[in-house]
Amino acid sequence: MTTIAWLGLLIIVAISAFFLGSLFTKKQFKHEEIEQQAKQAEQNLEQYRQDVADHLASTKKLVGKMQDNYSQLLQHVEDTNQLLIEEKSKKPSEPFFSKETTEQLQASLRARPEKRRSDESTYTNPPVDYAEGESGLFSDSRSKSEQLKTP
Repeated sequence: MTTIAWLGLLIIVAISAFFLGSLFTKKQFKHEEIEQQAKQAEQNLEQYRQDVADHLASTKKLVGKMQDNYSQLLQHVEDTNQLLIEEKSKKPSEPFFSKETTEQLQASLRARPEKRRSDESTYTNPPVDYAEGESGLFSDSRSKSEQLKTP
């Protein structure tokens, strides 16, 4: 073979080696990038799990405190209720007014005259504004006969 054939073959092999090398290098870079992203995602997931675990632990602690506070409140209400029941049973109930005051009020109610219903029927006169011949807020320029016809 001649020198030109060898040189042509060498150039073809060099070009194909260049393209094959760049192709494999790109795949290698992509593979490494994907591995790095997978590791980052794993780290993020682990951090998230840790955050959730911390949150659940603090929630458990707060719920425990809340239960303690609730039990203390319940105990306080029961103690107060028991105290009120004991106080009520110890003392007889006292009237609001003394005995003398109650008797005086009842006597004054008995001595008071009753109102009669007949007193209510004496109010048959219309209000002053509607009185005949008077001027007032509701008076108008109608004649007296028209005023008497309308209620």
